[in-house]
Amino acid sequence: MVKKTEKKSRKIRVGVQSITGCAGCQLSLYFVEDALLELLDKIDLVAAPMIKGRNEEEDYDVLFVEGSVSSKDDLDNLLRWRKKTKLLIALGACASHGCMQSMKHVMNQEEVERAVYNKFPSDKRLKPITDVPIHKYVKVDFYIPGCPPSKEEIVQVLKLLVQGVQPRVYDKPVCHECSLKENYCLLDQGIECLGPLVNGGCRALCPSYNHPCTGCRGFLDDANLESGKQLLRDKGFDPDMIIKRMTKYNTLQFLEFETRGKKSNEEGEGRG
Repeated sequence: MVKKTEKKSRKIRVGVQSITGCAGCQLSLYFVEDALLELLDKIDLVAAPMIKGRNEEEDYDVLFVEGSVSSKDDLDNLLRWRKKTKLLIALGACASHGCMQSMKHVMNQEEVERAVYNKFPSDKRLKPITDVPIHKYVKVDFYIPGCPPSKEEIVQVLKLLVQGVQPRVYDKPVCHECSLKENYCLLDQGIECLGPLVNGGCRALCPSYNHPCTGCRGFLDDANLESGKQLLRDKGFDPDMIIKRMTKYNTLQFLEFETRGKKSNEEGEGRG
């Protein structure tokens, strides 16, 4: 939380920076034109490379970082920015969970890196490293997940920070929001959906338009993936498709759940 200073008129210094990603998360922020203009009375937007020609590189009160750590240059930038800000927010699915870049954890990594990075053999900044979300290297103070993240959520978080209030962590599944909106369950319609396993906060945007949730806000901390996989199999969905859905945005989370499950089973067998 950004503490209010003695000088009440002081604006909080806000920055937006990017590492490997599509830059769509920054666009989500800039698309809230009216709300952003209103906030400019209360914040000093000192870094926003997509819309500003001159960007400051230090003394941030709040820094939004989009993208995942996919190269040495990404890591160097992230470590430097962490030292320069009081509060760091992971913006979007790449920064929060690794997103599609992290899919190479279940692929042939050498083959993927050869296809991408060999195009730039002389650029040492692009030396590939294992793709991970930013919290694997630095402390993250808050997450705004999603692909893209909700512009309304970004504005809400900024308004709370301006007031010196800690943003609330949403910990209910997408299914909870579908229930509140009285949506007809997609699973009951024969449409695959990860809603029971995935963090809400999106107001069940995709299911409300009959599009299945594919997990861009990450799995719940207590999600039971084995039960979820069995439910989808019982509904007649292809097992390979289920894995592809679960690893689309959250490969590392998926692998961590799998490892945890195997360890739990081994410990159970040992006690038996």
